[in-house]
Amino acid sequence: MCEAGRDFPLPALLDTSPMVLVLLVALTVFSGCSRPDDRNSTPVSQRAPDQASFSGIRNVAIVPNPMVRTTPLAVSIEKDGVDGEPSSYRYQWFVNKIAVQGATASSFDTSTLHRGDRVHVVVTRSDLRGEGAVFESSSVTVPNAPPVIRSVALEQEVTSAGSRLLARVEAFDADQDDIQFQFRWLRNDRVVLEGAESTAVLSELAQSDIVAVEAIPYDHDGAGKSLRAAPLVVGNNPPKILSVPMMMSNGELYEYAVRAEDPDGDPVSFELEGGPSGMMIDRAAGQVVWRPSAGISGTHHVKIIAADGKGAKAWQEFDVSVPTTPQSP
Repeated sequence: MCEAGRDFPLPALLDTSPMVLVLLVALTVFSGCSRPDDRNSTPVSQRAPDQASFSGIRNVAIVPNPMVRTTPLAVSIEKDGVDGEPSSYRYQWFVNKIAVQGATASSFDTSTLHRGDRVHVVVTRSDLRGEGAVFESSSVTVPNAPPVIRSVALEQEVTSAGSRLLARVEAFDADQDDIQFQFRWLRNDRVVLEGAESTAVLSELAQSDIVAVEAIPYDHDGAGKSLRAAPLVVGNNPPKILSVPMMMSNGELYEYAVRAEDPDGDPVSFELEGGPSGMMIDRAAGQVVWRPSAGISGTHHVKIIAADGKGAKAWQEFDVSVPTTPQSP
């Protein structure tokens, strides 16, 4: 009966419908929050690595810093300790923010730089995936280049006032600054004179004294390294011939008194090394005498030697012309 059907607890059926709906909604929300493909993901802000981690580089620097003139610069790469893919690096050097053509090695030649130039380098990392991070170093400033002495040579010249010493210096300045010098003159390893003159006259030098000179270069910013010349041992000085040869006034007799002196005070002897037949010289006095034979005419070459007996010699060469005797009518 229909009445019997009316006895079925209809309100209970109606009460369970909302529970089914709530359960379906809950399942839908739960499945939407736990998709299998997103179970191990991280937020974008945490997923993107920083530049150092990506490149394996912590810092790029130029060494040495401060730089040293005439010394090449090099790149120092500090890695972050993370082992990544094998990689290589590209370099580009800049001077005063301008890329230097061909300067793509890990070192940089500084020989063409000038005082005040600013140098930096850009390093690019490359790996199997292509170009990576780019790092730019801090700049280093090119300092003043002190002048450099290449060589110092010491020369000696005997004068009437004593031994004149001359320092010959070869130096350069990478900045093309003017170079000045100071000299220290030494006798037997003791400084006896200082100053800016490249010459010195030392009146008290004796045989076997050791003399030297030390040169110090300067530019407007300061001094460079000093350099000492090889020492000079004052040896035996040769005699000097002071007289001037005489001309022959007639065809019968030629006389010439040779005068010489020795800076060391050694006695001087004379020798005729070359001359016309019959010419003679007094070994002690230096008196030259020549009586041309009959029929001798023309010009004759003469060479006189002055020696100190210790191996040092001086010489004098000249020509003697025999006057032509007028023929009698």
